Amino acid sequence: MAASSFLLVDAGNTRLKWTTAGIRGPFHPPGDVATDHVSAAWVRAFAQRFPRHQVVLASVVPKLVPLFRRAFAKRLHVVTGDSPTLGLLFDYPNPVELGADRLASAVAAAATSPFPVIVINCGTATAFTVLDAKGRLCGGAIAPGLRTQLSALIGATAQLPATDLKLPRRLPARSTWDAINAGVVMNHRGGVKEILQNLGAALPAKPRVILTGGDAPGLIKHLGQSATLRPLLVFEGLRIIALRAFIDVL
Repeated sequence: MAASSFLLVDAGNTRLKWTTAGIRGPFHPPGDVATDHVSAAWVRAFAQRFPRHQVVLASVVPKLVPLFRRAFAKRLHVVTGDSPTLGLLFDYPNPVELGADRLASAVAAAATSPFPVIVINCGTATAFTVLDAKGRLCGGAIAPGLRTQLSALIGATAQLPATDLKLPRRLPARSTWDAINAGVVMNHRGGVKEILQNLGAALPAKPRVILTGGDAPGLIKHLGQSATLRPLLVFEGLRIIALRAFIDVL
């Protein structure tokens, strides 16, 4: 197989992201596109750009899965909760309902010990995934993401600023936008911190905490406990899945 033999695709509600990678070594710089722009024609053209790669797709957008199946055919492996390529242990009633991005993150987290561990995916939603002291995926929590909270507050049709959300330089805020900005950021930080504390309290030992996703860098210093930032965690998990799914052609 070529040095960059895997095409790893993470299709979220807002952005579709991808990277290429070999069996080991670094990931190539990721690409991304707005999920709303992904059509059947886009996926066909995308497949033509990567004619020799084996593909692993983690999608939380169900309508995209058949488009990828048609375009990539036998070169495609789709991440689902009942796939043996996950290699995960479950203490969870219905793993099939878990989002593919959460599953991929859990696969990456499960590849290293110790347990327990809590993974926080900071994107459109802020998703917490818990692996217990035996390494079993046992549940979690899901809350609105940072910009989802902002959209809900000021309206989905409003023109949102392109800059990152952050606290204003002084509090109390002295303009409407600064007040919204301050409230959304502090509400998100406080919510994540409280959920993390409650999930941790339900475990028999202090968990490792791993953060990933676009809003993770701005959050990691405000958790009240140590955490590890792993921006490519989903892709790490997808590569592990790829190695299992395509073992016959390696």
